[in-house]
Amino acid sequence: MKLCLLLFLLCLCCLGLTEELSPGVPDVSKPVDEEEEMEEEVLSCGGGRAFSPEDRRAIGGAIERLGLQLLEKLPVGPQQPNVILSPLSLALALAQLTLGARNETEKLLLESLHALNLPCYHHILGGLIPHFRNTSLEVAARMYLRPGFEVKLSFVEDSLARYQSSPVPLVSVEDVNQWVENATNGHISNFMESIPHNVVLMLMNAVYFKGAWQTQFDPLVTSKGAFYLDDQNSVSVDMMKSAQYPLRVLNDPELESQVASFPFKGNTSFLIVMPLLGRGNVSSVLPRLNISDLYRRLPRRPTYMQVNLPKVKLQYRKELQEALTSMGLGSLFSGPNLSGISDQPLRVMAVRHASTIELSEEGVEASATTAVTSMRSVSLFSVNSPFLFALVDDASLTPLFMGIVTNPNPDNDPMLNDDPGSNSTMSDQPAMENVRKGDLNAIHNNRPCNEMEPAEGSHMMSCSAPAGEREQLQKKK
Repeated sequence: MKLCLLLFLLCLCCLGLTEELSPGVPDVSKPVDEEEEMEEEVLSCGGGRAFSPEDRRAIGGAIERLGLQLLEKLPVGPQQPNVILSPLSLALALAQLTLGARNETEKLLLESLHALNLPCYHHILGGLIPHFRNTSLEVAARMYLRPGFEVKLSFVEDSLARYQSSPVPLVSVEDVNQWVENATNGHISNFMESIPHNVVLMLMNAVYFKGAWQTQFDPLVTSKGAFYLDDQNSVSVDMMKSAQYPLRVLNDPELESQVASFPFKGNTSFLIVMPLLGRGNVSSVLPRLNISDLYRRLPRRPTYMQVNLPKVKLQYRKELQEALTSMGLGSLFSGPNLSGISDQPLRVMAVRHASTIELSEEGVEASATTAVTSMRSVSLFSVNSPFLFALVDDASLTPLFMGIVTNPNPDNDPMLNDDPGSNSTMSDQPAMENVRKGDLNAIHNNRPCNEMEPAEGSHMMSCSAPAGEREQLQKKK
């Protein structure tokens, strides 16, 4: 499985720039009034202080809430049936911006990051970057500065120390696109068409994940199968299959969903949440989702079962200004206080996100914890209806990637189901109220569970049916 994400923060100088900006390395000025505050933070949080697993999980929980909040603001629909994003990438970009924010803007950003009550937030979050490199995740960051733009030395030093964001001159769009392509291992190219002349600062990070399942699928067994978009329509997808797959599964009565966790080689796992037929959809589950709690309640021991997982490659690109504004960050785009970056007034101009996800026979992972709800024996876990997913770091429970998949093959036209009334499907449209009671009972006992692999993504931010019925349908095919 591969995941890539790029986050790009573009800053615009509101006073305007002269066209005769001198070339070369950007000018850096050091503020005098901030040195004492910086030294106090270093003494309390730095100095080689070791942070506990609880500290890291607190940061992971904050990143999870940020990701879930953003997913709620990015609704799916026929034109955009799938959403893929990296809460980690977004958190890193907003956190780096926070280093240069002051007063109400700093408070607003910390509140959006769910970090107001988290001491040493920057130190712990930045400290996770080398930890992630011990998994299958690669994180890269860069600070592009327009030559001649005066940026404060404290912001450059903090960005480099906390988030390993190196300052480089902003020379051309070709140079930026080449860095993006290299950082995402070639999966995201031509990220930007042009760079406006009044852009003076770009904060960018890229997250790339390539992991292998602990238990891989046999490519020779992969065959066509149906993915049910709703109670009437389906699309044909390549289904990866295994007759005996070790899977940790939980039937969650609160979410009215089936939950499964697939382990990768390395300290990461892939979580799938699939709503039960007639009990809601992915949009209704999202506000009640708590990934950390699900990992605590998953059973420790896997159950061997038949598993079907779609083999897909999806792409996602989105401007995030509207979503971030609805989250309360609208002032970033109008008149923020970013005086910790420069004495010149700045505003966020754009936030852009691009991502890809590829599920193949080689990759996906999972983590588990003790189940407190009753665990039913499930003989089939078939990912053939809309679901939520999260790629999670097992140590910190940080969601590296999250997403919603309602159509894994959006390029193909939907097909009418052979027997719409009997399909065990879960639409992201409002749940049907006339579902047969017998069907619900069958779902509780036999509904297939699903599994899925992570992907590739790029995120950028800028400143200025029941099991038996499904088996019968498969036999028909």
